[in-house]
Amino acid sequence: MFKRILRKLTFRKGPALIHVVRLEGPLATGKSMRGGNLNLRAVEPALQKAFRKGVAAVALEINSPGGSPVQSALIANSIQSLSNEFKVPVYVFCEDVAASGGYWFACVGDEIYS
Repeated sequence: MFKRILRKLTFRKGPALIHVVRLEGPLATGKSMRGGNLNLRAVEPALQKAFRKGVAAVALEINSPGGSPVQSALIANSIQSLSNEFKVPVYVFCEDVAASGGYWFACVGDEIYS
């Protein structure tokens, strides 16, 4: 699977730089009792770091049961905006679950693998 993605990135000289962003947990504002929730405030620094000039692609690892539709939309819009701004393709890898809001921002990707 990764070889197929790397073949699409042959326009680059040298090794392709692919950033991986892990999006795991329920979508909600604030922190959960177990640790962290997915929300734009928690995810935005990693997205800003991943999308930049010179990056061949961004891979999103999603494992989320969903949750807040507001946070789902904010994260999806942020991913789409950064992808368009830097012209970086997004490849999405769904793990155990990518339901509801998790699937919502997975749909922003150029390709989805599960």
